[in-house]
Amino acid sequence: MNKHFDVGIIGGGVIGQSIAYQLAKEGVSVVVLESQKIGSGATNAAAGMLGANSELEANDAFFQFAKESQRLYHTLSNELFEYSQINIQLVDNGMYKLAIKDDEVEALQQLVKHHSSLQWHSREVVLENEPTLSMGIKGALYIPEDGHVSPTHVCAAFSKSANYFGASIFENTPVHTIEKTAANEYTLSTPHTEFTCKHVVIANGVWSGYFFKQLGINGSLKPVKGECLAFQSSDIHLEKTIFYDHCYIVPKGDGRFVVGASMVENDWNTLPTIGGIHSLLEKVTPILANMESATLLHTWAGLRPQTDDGKPYIGQHPDGESIYFATGHYRNGILLAPQTGIMIRDLILGREQNEEYVEAFSLKRKLAQKVRG
Repeated sequence: MNKHFDVGIIGGGVIGQSIAYQLAKEGVSVVVLESQKIGSGATNAAAGMLGANSELEANDAFFQFAKESQRLYHTLSNELFEYSQINIQLVDNGMYKLAIKDDEVEALQQLVKHHSSLQWHSREVVLENEPTLSMGIKGALYIPEDGHVSPTHVCAAFSKSANYFGASIFENTPVHTIEKTAANEYTLSTPHTEFTCKHVVIANGVWSGYFFKQLGINGSLKPVKGECLAFQSSDIHLEKTIFYDHCYIVPKGDGRFVVGASMVENDWNTLPTIGGIHSLLEKVTPILANMESATLLHTWAGLRPQTDDGKPYIGQHPDGESIYFATGHYRNGILLAPQTGIMIRDLILGREQNEEYVEAFSLKRKLAQKVRG
């Protein structure tokens, strides 16, 4: 077994697999080390929304990064299928961001003035397009670009495509320590063996905080538990993703609808609670006229990794070590995975970067805040 690689990636979720794919496609030797099963953490718990416009309302570098990543899915859908034969289940029917109160109507109509791709639809138009929504709505912001994918299929497609180009992927292989060698490389110690790498990428979600501490980096991540549920109903038919009050309903096309997600900070428990699921049902029932007759299929929860300012860490070790972080994507891991893979690839290969992105996602921004504080 080969134990020496150009790049070692810690974390086999959608972020780590996206990075592995982009690097392996360039001929870089890559190993992915996942502590459990591929995509079994936050990736598996996600609904797969590509909601660049639904929550990211500030027209800043983060928003532009999200939009670029969202657009990449249209080419990746065919590209990944070619190498993996896995359909990532890209659905491009758009999203309705609902308004039920007058102030919500005003706020959403203001967004239309600043974004040419957005449209305001009256209640009559919304109900004509989505007749199983409640009569209580007052209208909706139509976001044609915000679709969804299957997170597990995306992760598997990245993984299989990375493997197609030579990446080695190990499950049930947690990394315990990262140590620099005399040759300025890094030894990744696991319970089974050691791997030596020229570069290291830390992309294991909220668990990346373990390596912040080990490497003496002044950064922090906290878990934000997100509870979800899935239901089916012969009386409910939706074409578009529905979004209201940080709650979404994603029609999966096979009769299932995914509803999420609660937000419980600093909770490491991945089991859903009755209270969390009840809070989702309270939000969804006024939106869907026939919700009470729906069949509850199952519930689950995952841990989102959140930074202090809500933006991910995508960048190099502050001291210039060949260690890179791709973590803290919070609610947008699936959305940001394609562009994160490209950015880390280009950082490792020394390619030109968008300096606004480098600054926005740099670990140094955290250090600067601490100094100012």
